[in-house]
Amino acid sequence: MLAAMLSRFLAFLRTWVLGAALVAGGCALAWHFVAPPPPAVVRIGTGPEGSAYREVAEAWAAALEREGLAVALRPTDGAVENLALLRGNEVDLAPVQGGLVLAERDAGLVSLGGIFNEPAWVFVRRGAGLRNPMRVAGHKVALGPEGSGTRALALALLAANGVAPGSFEALPLAGLAAAEALLAGEVDVAFFVATRPGPAISLLLREPGQAELVNFATRAAAYAVRLPFLSPVVLPRAGFSLADDLPAQPATMLAAQAFLAAREDVNPQLAALLVRVLQATHRGRQLFAAEGTYPNALNQELPVHPAARQAYEHGPSQLHQWLSFRWAVAVERLWVFAIPLVTLFLPLLRFAPPVYAWQMRMRVWRGYDRLRRVEREAAGKADAAARGALLEQLDTLEAQVSRMGVPSGYAALVYAMRRDIDYVRQRLTNP
Repeated sequence: MLAAMLSRFLAFLRTWVLGAALVAGGCALAWHFVAPPPPAVVRIGTGPEGSAYREVAEAWAAALEREGLAVALRPTDGAVENLALLRGNEVDLAPVQGGLVLAERDAGLVSLGGIFNEPAWVFVRRGAGLRNPMRVAGHKVALGPEGSGTRALALALLAANGVAPGSFEALPLAGLAAAEALLAGEVDVAFFVATRPGPAISLLLREPGQAELVNFATRAAAYAVRLPFLSPVVLPRAGFSLADDLPAQPATMLAAQAFLAAREDVNPQLAALLVRVLQATHRGRQLFAAEGTYPNALNQELPVHPAARQAYEHGPSQLHQWLSFRWAVAVERLWVFAIPLVTLFLPLLRFAPPVYAWQMRMRVWRGYDRLRRVEREAAGKADAAARGALLEQLDTLEAQVSRMGVPSGYAALVYAMRRDIDYVRQRLTNP
């Protein structure tokens, strides 16, 4: 009895182990294509203390932490260092100033969307003797520190005007130091890149008798042709201070678009989540952009990540609207495994019983092969000794059939074979 039960169990096991192997193979194939889980820690490059980059990076970090993600902020000197850290895989995300990307050098990076305009605020010291504020040969110019986005944009503007880097004295002054140097007559031109007036720009705007904000209105279109990453923006009259009527005249400035850059292998679910974070953080009215202008995936210097573009065009998926980020990602990943489970397991439910039945019938059919051999040998043997040997084989076969481990549903096959064994025995006994 124990042997019969063990035999039936092994037949059952063979049937379903094969099915389980097929399902496991399907799951392994699905695992190859399923997106990896979001990183345990999201590393974000920021910017200098008090900068707009630092402010927005902290806002993004707070939003990601509310979604259950851990965030590590990496203080930097600005956009140039942010790009270098992204290329070196030292951060996952970072705000970057437009105009700094080089296609060959920065291959492997992507954009998750523009976030705001960053105008170049160019101030000229009154009395510096500059008829053209961009023709600074022989003058002292505050460009910002080496490797800063401000210096990169300033040099691009000057180069567009045919000013060679060595024809003027470049000073690495930035912020209040640059503004105070201009007011003190220590520099003739000062460049700043900022999405809104900070302390340094505010100081200079309040001293129109000493510092003049350069108005690019008459040549803005030409700059946009020469430097496509720039677009004109307007600071209206009294746009800085209605009470003091500052500035006294509208000023057209040239702005680069800041954007959120990431490595191209950024997790797709994280990329889609970041689009939602950007929309919550930057969709409001800005000094140089109407409400709803940002974030966007337009005119990006880096390729837009496919998951981010999908999020801009179609919005968040239903799962991400109903569930928290962690739960939505878990369900999406499990859904990939559900496909092979459904497509393979359901057919197995249909074909496994016939396979099991075939195994049970094969046990009986193998006995019939032996019975037919005995019957063929009996036809040519007339002596009693030979027939006795064949009868012993039949007895052995009948004993084996009686012990055959088949379920009750297949017992009819066993009894039919025992009747056929008895039929051959009678022919041998009574030739």
